[in-house]
Amino acid sequence: MLAPVETLPITVEETSLSAVDVISMSMHNLIAFVSSYRPWWSEFLALGSIDRPASFSSAVSRVKINLRHFAVNYFLLTAASVTLFLIGDPSCLLTVASFGIMWLLLYFYRDHPLVLCGRHINDRVIALGLILGSLSALWFANCLQSLVLGIAASFLLCLVHAVVRNSDDLFVQEKDVVVPSSFLHWS
Repeated sequence: MLAPVETLPITVEETSLSAVDVISMSMHNLIAFVSSYRPWWSEFLALGSIDRPASFSSAVSRVKINLRHFAVNYFLLTAASVTLFLIGDPSCLLTVASFGIMWLLLYFYRDHPLVLCGRHINDRVIALGLILGSLSALWFANCLQSLVLGIAASFLLCLVHAVVRNSDDLFVQEKDVVVPSSFLHWS
């Protein structure tokens, strides 16, 4: 005999969320995420910190540090670049924007489990549906070329910034700092 499947207890408050509540909670989570992880643009565009790396190894080191530190800025730059490349075809722009919003609302910034007709929808099913829907919409809207060009242009721009931006003056995150422990130190 099979063991009973454990279910999550769902309160009445969680099942009575309206679409407006889900959208407002998702937008609040998105704004909180971007504002907490994004360094200021003045730090991103500091002209005094731009110089040529001394060697290939220092360039690789800069790229690693800058990609970690400016990840959200690079994502926003990529989104702006893709938008600029898709502006020529409004149907493609609307297709990409609608699927971007659906990804944000249904997958990334959802606090509560998705319930459809009284049943919980697994995250894998949601991701598979969004992937298949996104790819088929991009294929039928015929905007893959503009999307790839926008991503490639932003990739090159971000890579050039990561190489020439000197990472010596960046603020070190507290979680990256190793504090020596005095647990076994008696001197």
